[in-house]
Amino acid sequence: MMLSNYVQLQAKIQKKTSNLLASFNTTPYLNLSYDLENYRALLTHITEDDDPRWILFIAPPGKPNFTFLQQAGIHKSRVITLAQNKITDPVALVKTALKSNNYATVVTWLKNCDQALLDEINELGEDSKSNCFIYCTQ
Repeated sequence: MMLSNYVQLQAKIQKKTSNLLASFNTTPYLNLSYDLENYRALLTHITEDDDPRWILFIAPPGKPNFTFLQQAGIHKSRVITLAQNKITDPVALVKTALKSNNYATVVTWLKNCDQALLDEINELGEDSKSNCFIYCTQ
């Protein structure tokens, strides 16, 4: 399930989201969540962001619902999705995407997230003025 059932998720009791980094305001380029079903911060960001660059989904657990994204004001031509089966190293791909300066937002799902990686991704996001949302299973 991905983004398409956001309305139903709002009605559920939200699981606690643990942000390793302080907050979106003090660390403006990285948002880390261990709650794989909580897309509130991501949806708020992409509906309020006026950056015209692409939105990249790397290895999502499902396909983004383009009708839902369009209703949120995001045109599907801005969204690129790279399926899990086409990616050998999602961490390297996140870094490359952020370095390219082509993406307003990069969203990925990772198994492990250590502090050194998060610091590096935040710095790359700051350099390219790209936001990164990481959903981590760890």
